[in-house]
Order: sequence, then structure tokens, then C-alpha cells
Amino acid sequence: MLRQRVLVLVLVALVALVGCGPDTTWQPAFDATEAGWLMNVWGPSEDERFAVGGGLDDGTVVRFDGETWAEDPSVPDTPLLNWVYGFGPDDVHVVGNEGTILHWDGSAWAARESPTDQDLWGVWGAAPDDVYAVGGTARGPDGVPTIVHFDGDAWRAVDVTVETENVAAFFKVWGTGPDDVWVVGDRGVVMHWDGAAWTEEKVARDDLVSLWGTGPNDIVAVGGRGNGIVAHWDGTEWRSEFAEPLPGLNGVWMREPGVAHIVGLRGTVAVFDAETFEITELTASRTVDGAEVREPLDFHAIHGVGGQVVAVGGNLAFPADPRGIAYLRELGDQE
Repeated sequence: MLRQRVLVLVLVALVALVGCGPDTTWQPAFDATEAGWLMNVWGPSEDERFAVGGGLDDGTVVRFDGETWAEDPSVPDTPLLNWVYGFGPDDVHVVGNEGTILHWDGSAWAARESPTDQDLWGVWGAAPDDVYAVGGTARGPDGVPTIVHFDGDAWRAVDVTVETENVAAFFKVWGTGPDDVWVVGDRGVVMHWDGAAWTEEKVARDDLVSLWGTGPNDIVAVGGRGNGIVAHWDGTEWRSEFAEPLPGLNGVWMREPGVAHIVGLRGTVAVFDAETFEITELTASRTVDGAEVREPLDFHAIHGVGGQVVAVGGNLAFPADPRGIAYLRELGDQE
């Protein structure tokens, strides 16, 4: 069982006042209410960030230029956009529902021909000519766990066999290089590419939704639908545990070895110690009628650059009225 260390806001404030630790306060980054669900955020610098999401039939990109966040009206008409990753401000890939793939070259968005009509949930690349996207129609009868690859010229389907039964989708992809690529998905399945072949592992007892790492011997995956799940790869084996009492977890990002920033359902934001498997739960709050209120909506993703980390999400259970949230906080030196 994971040991929880819940931080009391009064103590956090005292620590900040005496300068003995980082400010762990999460605050709204911008008003994302009308942006629809925000599914992911990524950026090459603190002055250039992309948040993607929207509604089921209306994909949205919200861009940060160093001063303000604003919806980009030049994005082509697409369904929901789920993930964004790039190699700089002029080479950004976005994927979404129904096999949607977009590319930003620094001046214009272009829709790329996709080899699949399955929903794409994650994208990551080792190089501009070595990019993977993964997906599948999750929990649906027509779901097919899908991997597609961009070689610098075109996107092509990847032939991969999954032995675990009833796997309908892969959710995220991340790696450390062209011969070390990891994919997580339904039923706790993990796929690994070593440069020559894909191999399969069963890591958890419930879905794994996202992963990130600092190197080939330090990767954290999170997931779970009822209870949260955290898993850590140390270069030799995966260790997986339920993160009770936290609910399902959706996003993870790492800057320092062994330290993972995680987010999930019902406003969950926390820091995970991969060595001890301890979780420090933080608080994301906003002002409502003059009072500080814990964020009740779900976080879906988290990403940091420089000394700042941003988490995004929304009311994902209400497709008829999609509303987003976006929070940020400053990072300490050892985070």
C-alpha cells in the first residue's frame, strides 16, 4: 500500500515564507472554460506552448506566446484533439479522434494523411523523422490497438500483435531514443520497441493511461479507472501498485530522476517518489465567490518546461457541454 503524505496548505505557506522549499501551490493559468476539454499541453519553452482539446466534433488548439493564451483560429476543422508533441516551435505534431494528424511548421497548420481511422491518443518522437502515434477506439467493439509511424515522409501503420485479450486501444507513447520506445494501454498492457521488434508485458491490473521518464532506467506510468495506479521501470523490471486513496490517474511528467508529477480525476495533482513509492498530494484551487475552492474537475495531462509546470483537463464526463481547466505552478530545483 502506498504511503500518503497529504500537505496542509498552512504548512505549505509557512515553508514558502521561510524559503525552505518550493512553492507547491497550483493556480489557474488562464480561463479555459470555453476552450472545451483540454487533453494535453506541451511546449519547447516557457514562451511557446500548445494546449489541445476541444469537443468531440470540434478540435481546438490554444497557444501561449509568452504573454497570453489564445485559441488559434487557423487550425483546420477536426474532431477532438488529444495529444501534442514536437521538436521546436516550427515542428509540432498533434493527433486526435478518427485518426486525425496535424502538423505545425511555425507558420501554418496542415492536416497529414493518416493510415488509420482509429482515435489517436498519444504522439512522441525520437527525431523529426522518427515519430510514433498510438490509439484505438477505447472500450468500443470496433477498437483496434493502433501504432502508426512517421519516417519524415509519410505516416504508415505499424504491424504489432497483442496477446492480451480485449485490448481495444493504446493510450500513450514515450521513449528515450529510436531503439527504446514504450507504449501503454488497455488492461495494463505495455509494449516495448528495441529497434528490432515489439515485445509485450502485462504490467498492471487496470488500464495504463500515460507515461514519462528521465532515461532508460527511470520511467513512470500511471492509470487506473476506479483507483489510481502507478508503475515504475528501473531498467530491469516494472513495479506496479494501486495509488489508494487517489482516483484514476491520467497524466505524468518528469524532470528530475525519480520524481514524477502526476494528475488525475477530481482535481488530483501530486508528486510521486519512484524510489519509495510515496505520493505527496497537493491542491489545485481557484477562487469562487471570494473563497478558495479545490478544483473539482478532472486533470488529463501535465507538462513542464523551464521552471514551470502546467496541468490541463476539464469536465470529461459531459460531452454535451465540454469545459476546460488549466493550472500552473513554479518548480523547485529538485523537482
